[in-house]
Amino acid sequence: MRSDNIDSFKKKLHYSKALIREALKKFKNPVIACSFGKDSMVVLDMLKKYSRNFTVLWNNTLVEYPDTYKFAREIIKDWELDCVEARPKVTFWEIVEKYGFPIYSRNSKGHKQYATYKCCEELKKKPTTIALRNMNCDLYFTGLTRHESRLREFSARLYGDSFYSKTWKHWKCHPILNWTREDVWEYIRVFNIPYNPLYDKNEIPIDGGIRTGCWPCTQAIKYGKLEHLRTYYPELFNLLVVKKKFGEVMLDLRIEKYKDIKSRNTDYMRNRAYKQLGLEKTLTAHPCFFDRL
Repeated sequence: MRSDNIDSFKKKLHYSKALIREALKKFKNPVIACSFGKDSMVVLDMLKKYSRNFTVLWNNTLVEYPDTYKFAREIIKDWELDCVEARPKVTFWEIVEKYGFPIYSRNSKGHKQYATYKCCEELKKKPTTIALRNMNCDLYFTGLTRHESRLREFSARLYGDSFYSKTWKHWKCHPILNWTREDVWEYIRVFNIPYNPLYDKNEIPIDGGIRTGCWPCTQAIKYGKLEHLRTYYPELFNLLVVKKKFGEVMLDLRIEKYKDIKSRNTDYMRNRAYKQLGLEKTLTAHPCFFDRL
């Protein structure tokens, strides 16, 4: 880090620690959301330096990366965490069977894609809501950062890093809201805290960086997620693309997408050719047809 960036990091760290200390003084039943990704691990490490009187809430979607499961079990044991594991009542594959793959956040008319909405609702929001209600949470820490998406940036400007949520009926605290990705990695380096080994599988890049979460989520395919999956988790790639027929779905969608666009006629013909070859032969193409969709 450059010296000016180091000074900025130190100021952010000082502020974040003060925010955590003050929040802990006011509430009796704090909970921290932990996905066992890099951001929530940083907040968890800071939090446990000031108190052991908190509960960790891990929302296990049942389709986390293998690295995450192994890492989570190790951290829960080694750090002696009081961890509540929330689980969905329906699976990712049941949602896909009923609503299709959650490929786009919105359709061509700008409306939310229902599969994507149901996926987040059933796998994340509902289990978390039920768990927090049962835990009588009055303070909820997260590892949310404003730089991850436009929605988070808007939320950060609207609510700040500490506020009472009328929807959730408890206080929310985002200690590293204003941290950058570099700040997070600097904390991990300086304080030598463990991190999910998934982040080390970075020879095959994903635009926007590697993220933990649901491994079969298909919203990130345009950023290179399938190439990453094919390279490091070939069995999971085969399950998603071949056995669950995502490859066939994408071939059909690409043909439909380009058929009426004159400027994309070459892409249309190329996709039709792959469709005629069939999925098995398409998967032998180099580079892989599904690496960048």
